[in-house]
Amino acid sequence: MRRKILNVFLLVAVAIIGLAFAFGQFNPRQEMTIILSLGLGIIGLAGVFISVILGINLVPNEIERRTIYTILSKPVQRYQFLCGKFLGGLLTVLSNIAIMGLVFVAVLFIKQPHLNTEVVKGVVMIFFQLTLLSAVALFFSVFLSPFVNFFLTFAVYLVGSLSSVTESMASDPDHKKNVLVTTIFKVLHFVIPNFGNFNIQNPIIHPDVQIVNETTYMLQNIAYALIYTAILLVVAVLIFDRREV
Repeated sequence: MRRKILNVFLLVAVAIIGLAFAFGQFNPRQEMTIILSLGLGIIGLAGVFISVILGINLVPNEIERRTIYTILSKPVQRYQFLCGKFLGGLLTVLSNIAIMGLVFVAVLFIKQPHLNTEVVKGVVMIFFQLTLLSAVALFFSVFLSPFVNFFLTFAVYLVGSLSSVTESMASDPDHKKNVLVTTIFKVLHFVIPNFGNFNIQNPIIHPDVQIVNETTYMLQNIAYALIYTAILLVVAVLIFDRREV
């Protein structure tokens, strides 16, 4: 509540989702397509900004205010401090996503009085995408300033959202002779978190594009997010243990 900028993102996102009623001039199918695309897109975009702004400041703020010395002087291990900051930030992200998701579901329910479970699945996948993004921001915050971290985390998010592009570039026949270019794209594809897999809006909005087994697809990506997040937290703890604060 002290970070007013987060409240601005939340209120703007909720307000824009509420503007879904402005598309009444379209036929019902077109209207629902636009509302679904707009709602999930806004929730995802607002969530990205909230996650990054929270994540880049979790550790530096404690060091700048010197409260970290008071905390670590007590029987609190550094890994406990770092994991606690991460879980606290993640809880804030969850509360914001939950509010936006509830508003979005309410708007859809008014339009069509039934619970759209596909939208719920989309919001759940957005949350796990933001869980991974929060871990990236926290990882960089251990050894980078918030200013540098902001741009670097966004760069990782953008590249990770274009994972299909990096994969195609790595296997492009035109680059086969250039081992260096191919290697760079392969490293980018496998090292950078794959944020694109969490965007299941297209199969939701366009039913003609179906995932073969949606449940398996979702569980695989949720497991991917949790495992990658755990790895980032472990590495962040190792770096933070060796840092003088």
